[in-house]
Amino acid sequence: MSIAHRLGEVQRTTDWDRYFLNIARETARRSNCIRRQHGAVIVKNRRIRSTGYNGPPSGHAHCDSGACPRAASEAASGWAHDNCIAIHAEANAILYSSPEERDGASIYITGVPCFGCAKFIANSGITEVVAEGDAYQGWQDVRNFLLDCHVRVRHL
Repeated sequence: MSIAHRLGEVQRTTDWDRYFLNIARETARRSNCIRRQHGAVIVKNRRIRSTGYNGPPSGHAHCDSGACPRAASEAASGWAHDNCIAIHAEANAILYSSPEERDGASIYITGVPCFGCAKFIANSGITEVVAEGDAYQGWQDVRNFLLDCHVRVRHL
């Protein structure tokens, strides 16, 4: 791994990156979370293998209907995730894809992944994360974790 890559040098965005991130943004619109909407797209060989957005487990009432304790609270962004009923976009995309679809794939995400999702990504067979949006405090530690797990990270 090059030093420039490890240090997070500015990454160039390709037409394919824009295309798949646009699809991730559109997927995020399906989320009913009232605090934050995220989308993820798993891509292998330029073919979409799976999509996901953040939302409650199947069969559970939705966040926008008052079913999420975190959404109803005044918890600061990045805090009180234990009270959130949503499954993150990355986790949903991984859950709805097969190991063969993920092996060597990229995941395009509308925000940088949390540590929990980074662990899922690192263990899923996905070899590249392409994320956009603002980084949160502690993102560099999560990024370094992914790099240590041999997952390429491009934050656009």
